[in-house]
Amino acid sequence: MKNILKYTFVIGLISLMFTACKKEYQTYKGPSVVEFSPAIKSRSQGTVAAPGYDSVKVQLVGPQRPANLELSYTIDPKSTAVEGNHYTIPNLGKLIIPANSSFGYIRVNLVPGSIPNNLTASQKKLIFNLIGNTEVPASVNYQTYTLTVTF
Repeated sequence: MKNILKYTFVIGLISLMFTACKKEYQTYKGPSVVEFSPAIKSRSQGTVAAPGYDSVKVQLVGPQRPANLELSYTIDPKSTAVEGNHYTIPNLGKLIIPANSSFGYIRVNLVPGSIPNNLTASQKKLIFNLIGNTEVPASVNYQTYTLTVTF
C-alpha cells in the first residue's frame, strides 16, 4: 500500500511539473521607436581589390508596418571621417525599413587607401545620428552609432 501511494505521488508530481510550466510571451507595449543595433562597430577600409563596407543596422521597436518606413539620419559634425575621402553612402541621410520588416540598413562604402597605416591615431570615426520621422522617432538610448574605420 505504501509503495502504491509513493508511486502515485511521484507520478502526480512529474505530471504537475510538465503541465505547470507555461511559456509566457511578452510583447513590447510602448510607442514605436527606431534605434541602431549595435551602437558601436569597427571596420577595415579594405583594399582596392576588396574594398571594405559596413551595413549599419537600424531596428524598428514596435509593430511592423504594412508599408515602407522612410527614416532620416545625419552625420555628426564630430566625425573625423570625411565623405568622399574615407567613405561614400548611397542616398545619404535617408534609409528605408521595408514593409513587414523590423530592420533597415545604411550601406557605407569605405574608400581603400584613405587611411595610410594601422596606427590608432590614423583611425577615423564616422558618427551617425538617427532622427526617425514624424510617426516613429529615434530611441533616446540608441540614436547614435559610431563606426571606427581602420587600416
